[in-house]
Amino acid sequence: MKILFVGAGAVGTLFGASLHQHGADVQFLLRPARKALVDAEGLTLELPSGTQHIQPRTVAANQLDGGYDLVVLSNKAPALEGVIADITPAVGSATHILPLLNGLRHLDRLDQAFGQERVLGGIAKTIATQLAPTHIRVSNAYSSLTVGARTAGQQAKARAAWQLLLQAGIDAELSDGIMDDMWDKFCRMACLGAANCMLQGTVGEYMRSEAGGAIALQLLRECTDTAQAAGHPMHPQAIAGFQRVVTNPNSGFNSSMYRDMRAGLPIEGDHLVGDMLRRGQEAGVPCPMLAVANAVLQTYSARREA
Repeated sequence: MKILFVGAGAVGTLFGASLHQHGADVQFLLRPARKALVDAEGLTLELPSGTQHIQPRTVAANQLDGGYDLVVLSNKAPALEGVIADITPAVGSATHILPLLNGLRHLDRLDQAFGQERVLGGIAKTIATQLAPTHIRVSNAYSSLTVGARTAGQQAKARAAWQLLLQAGIDAELSDGIMDDMWDKFCRMACLGAANCMLQGTVGEYMRSEAGGAIALQLLRECTDTAQAAGHPMHPQAIAGFQRVVTNPNSGFNSSMYRDMRAGLPIEGDHLVGDMLRRGQEAGVPCPMLAVANAVLQTYSARREA
């Protein structure tokens, strides 16, 4: 299977490196300046188990052809439109796309650009940070990928991708309910991102305020009510578990969106919180706290763009 990883950020480097080191036919699509840097320095992956250095095969957008079996999107949501333009030459008659973006909004756009039959469902679970252009740190010992077919015609490709991930030593799951799984993560990411960014702190930090815990729980309730209205209810045990996560006074847990905000980077606010708010409003679900969080995120993005 010939694989193209779009980007070599935290998620792409972590999982692409495992495939590369196990002999898979993997290339990384990079911008010209980043390609030159990675070609010269390679990629350093700092894991809890030790540090690894790889020299990946890289490719620029103008070098792509349609011979790829799988295109893995590990980019952030703000880059999606540019990525769609870049990968179009790589999408041939047998190509499937595996997006690992947070949320759900990207599925609609990818379906529109390439057709639903080409776009698999996928989830990446890790805590990874890009410390420098060629240096990635992974903080958690357990990282995983979930792959699933969104249509009956995708089942063979989803299974083949899952088997390849397992062969590379990646903790991978083949889901028979990928949209339920994606909604579960969507709820978690939108809730935590909204709470961290609106309250400007980690879970433990906002729990030191009088209303921090109540705000986080209200955000989660609005997200899970929206998921239920969409036909993908979050399991009660999962809700109870995440309620404990977002109200743990001793936790340093925080979202990637909050880390991006603190670093002054583009954020996935509209892709996560804004999209959850829109879906809730369309379903008639009251989402007052999501509306406040979305306004905070829109203000940040407007100030940054200005």
